[in-house]
Amino acid sequence: MAIECVETQEWIEEKISKPVEEWVKKTEEKCKKRPWWHPLRWLCWLVTTLVKVVHWVVVKVGKWVVRTVCKIVASVLGFIRDFFTGLWDVIAGIFTLDWRRILDGLIQIGTGLVDFIATLARIAFLGDTLDYIIEEYNRRQLRDYVRKLLEAKYSGGELQNIKDTLRVDHGAFGYRISMRAVRTFVDSETPSPDEIGIPNLVVLHERGEINLREMCGFEFTEGFWNRKRYKTLKKGMVVTGGGGGEFDNPISEDELNTYLSSRGAEGPKFIILCMRDGVLKTKLRAAELKGRELGLMPQWSEETQEVTQADHIKHNGFDTDVASSSLVRFLIDIILRTNAQVDEPGARAELCTPVAVGVFRYTDSLRGIAACLKGSSCQPTHNASGVTFIDNKPDIVWKYVPIHELGHYFGLCHVDGIDRIMYSSRQNSWIDWLTLPKLLYTKGEPSFTLDEAKQAWDYIVAHFPARCLGAIPNLR
Repeated sequence: MAIECVETQEWIEEKISKPVEEWVKKTEEKCKKRPWWHPLRWLCWLVTTLVKVVHWVVVKVGKWVVRTVCKIVASVLGFIRDFFTGLWDVIAGIFTLDWRRILDGLIQIGTGLVDFIATLARIAFLGDTLDYIIEEYNRRQLRDYVRKLLEAKYSGGELQNIKDTLRVDHGAFGYRISMRAVRTFVDSETPSPDEIGIPNLVVLHERGEINLREMCGFEFTEGFWNRKRYKTLKKGMVVTGGGGGEFDNPISEDELNTYLSSRGAEGPKFIILCMRDGVLKTKLRAAELKGRELGLMPQWSEETQEVTQADHIKHNGFDTDVASSSLVRFLIDIILRTNAQVDEPGARAELCTPVAVGVFRYTDSLRGIAACLKGSSCQPTHNASGVTFIDNKPDIVWKYVPIHELGHYFGLCHVDGIDRIMYSSRQNSWIDWLTLPKLLYTKGEPSFTLDEAKQAWDYIVAHFPARCLGAIPNLR
């Protein structure tokens, strides 16, 4: 389901599910209390007062109708986008004799068609309606669960401020949490620290520590299913024909060869981003959508960060303590996250602003790594918090990697079943007896469960500073 549909539902709930105050006249008869035989006992008078009545208005049917119509429209538009994007790749691949791009285009058209048909089928056979009912129930259960957690830890004005911020009592419930999305890049002009006058990329390429031809898209050493969509841009002013869409100004293979053979003295100056703009947007939108299932409403800010060391371009991806320590050093040294060993309160305050960093690649088949500051039942305690992730095709599968890693950030563990966001092919079985019905009939995509949402909020309430949740600053 497109995030736009969910945001529309939330807007309706935010605008309508609010207390409506109304002043009502109330008239009562007043009489003096006297013995039954007293003649003044029958002398009475009328007293009129104004009473404020609060009505709560919630329109569930309206939300359901908007959701259904929105999903149909979004599905149609999504298929049109996938079809023409894929068709362009097929045509461009034919003219450039790039069979990989042809196959990419066919895959995008095929997956777009399957998703379109499956979405319409779920709506027609009431699978989406069932999913809507389940979502509403889960949202109510999570809201009540969070309320109890907060009331057990906070009180007074602090509690009320947090409740109001999270919309616990009315409106669209959720933690409106700021998140940073950082794309790493390399620069062809950055000088090498080891050879005076020679660009850093040339030195690293000559040493075999990076493959600049691969990073510029002219070689694919990781195989078809691990190809990345790096973005190479020449520096300097470029005159374009205007219009929308993603801006491209790549270097050619001949220009790259000139740059390398001259050791940076000739050829265009350029930068390489670890992933394209559209790829990043797709992953962030998926994280926004799936974050709602945990009671989170991510609000992304986008940044770029240059990397110059080979270890920061080709990250150690092995799922060991070595990889975790390497990630923590990267987060502290390059992303400037606070080291908990130096400033524990500062590192804890940074929990409230998760950072997800797009990197070029890992040394193995991992797609992402997370550092969990306070640890959990399946995550060790790290000295800094944050996640890294890479790009991979197709998006229908790998766009969920950032929100999967953020699940670890909030204390969640790996689970079985490809219908779950927290599934890991490296550690878990891909199916259980409910996997296919849930994946095909209701959700149509991986999801979080209510229990996982509760677990995430256990972590949030236990470890996040109160001011991050909306309490009055400096109270805790």
